[in-house]
Amino acid sequence: MTTKPTWTQEALEQTPWAKEFKKEAPVSYATAIRYALEDRLEVIIEHTTESAEPQWVIRVLDDPSFWMDAVPTKAAAVQLSREMGWKIVQ
Repeated sequence: MTTKPTWTQEALEQTPWAKEFKKEAPVSYATAIRYALEDRLEVIIEHTTESAEPQWVIRVLDDPSFWMDAVPTKAAAVQLSREMGWKIVQ
């Protein structure tokens, strides 16, 4: 069984996920960091075509309009969620 990483803000901001998020969505970056630092962040992974291409989106359970990330495959979404310590609930 893997354990959830305990992130400090400084360590979290050095992850590839945070660096890419900051580059792609700087306006939402502070919110994403706040969510990612939550001890028990719960996320939903779902397939969407809301943008130009079909993709798998990682949404915050308590704020489903907020995307933590969007990746091309479900496996990539699950892997990222596990690496970041986000609990997949759906």
